[in-house]
Amino acid sequence: MDSMMALDVDLRQREATDWQTTFISAFLLSIITCGIYGIYILYKLMDRRLQHFERMVSLREHLIEVLREKAAATGKTAEVEEDLSQLEGLHLEATARDRAGEKSPVLWLVLTIVFSLVVYYIYYFLNDDFRAHEANEQQFMAKASDIMTTLGIVQQPITPSMVVPERNFVKYLLLTVFTCGIYGIYWWYTLITDPNLHFDNHATWETQLSTALSSS
Repeated sequence: MDSMMALDVDLRQREATDWQTTFISAFLLSIITCGIYGIYILYKLMDRRLQHFERMVSLREHLIEVLREKAAATGKTAEVEEDLSQLEGLHLEATARDRAGEKSPVLWLVLTIVFSLVVYYIYYFLNDDFRAHEANEQQFMAKASDIMTTLGIVQQPITPSMVVPERNFVKYLLLTVFTCGIYGIYWWYTLITDPNLHFDNHATWETQLSTALSSS
């Protein structure tokens, strides 16, 4: 499989990896099932984080390969070689952050069932990891856009926006404790909707990327 075909596979897998749900349906079904559906949602929130991050590792790798091939085809390898080296460095940094720590959904779900307070660590890394992932991704794509501009693939930068807010874990935890868990409902809402926004933003960016590369 050549690099462009591999990149297309990464792009087509978006629907499988970037799972979404609504807070209202998750909340109501959790009440109806006496919390059982809430356990399933917690698993899915962790699983979609893992699946999305791994898809993006693959997508970045294949995008670098595609850009190298297009640089060679246009005789501009020397012109963009330094930028490509920097792009590879950004990819390695982003991958190291995306894969930092053991974040197995099954493992952390079991730990939460056994030790209920573990759920707050899960809440912490679900927000913190997506925020860091988004920031690293924006840096990567800004550099990739510079390369694509040099190669004549795009006229305007193609970069994802920062849509996941930076949320203060200590503040959210204290408010949840002081309100006897009521604020935790809002916290749960953010853990569902923030990644949804990220995925929606991604869909727009990936469509622009696919169109630009296919027409170049």
